[in-house]
Amino acid sequence: MSSSSLNYPLLSIPAYYIFSLVPHMYASGILSANGYKVNNANPKASLSPSAVKGKVPDAVFKKYQRAENAQNNNIEQFPIFAAAILASIVAERSTVTGLGREIANGDATGLTTFVSAWFTVRAAYNIAYVQIDDHSKSFIRSCLWATGTGLAVYQIYKAAALLG
Repeated sequence: MSSSSLNYPLLSIPAYYIFSLVPHMYASGILSANGYKVNNANPKASLSPSAVKGKVPDAVFKKYQRAENAQNNNIEQFPIFAAAILASIVAERSTVTGLGREIANGDATGLTTFVSAWFTVRAAYNIAYVQIDDHSKSFIRSCLWATGTGLAVYQIYKAAALLG
């Protein structure tokens, strides 16, 4: 099978899962850089806020918390992203084979654009979540979250419209 026969939007689902772990790796890295040792025998417990608090400088602790929260939010967004991808693939494939009302040509749902926009918005969201510690600026993160969620909802809507 040649690489040109791969369905890249479908592969973006596991790619997003891996991408969603980046803030967690960053959180672990900043703790390690500040002398905190993670107990790999029980990593979730040793990375809990109660285990970390007071063992690193307060600014590091807050950034660690924001990074972990960004990672958790990435995982929370995973189902809607995967649903948008799968719905779009089904819609495009169904209409190409004549099951829908019209025949789709190429990227009928704009799936390639959606995937690119999703990763761009989510990357900006992660950076904003980890770096912004000022309440008045935190709304940037909220706007990025809403934009990403809106993209996924709209993508599902486009697939539903194509399927009829």
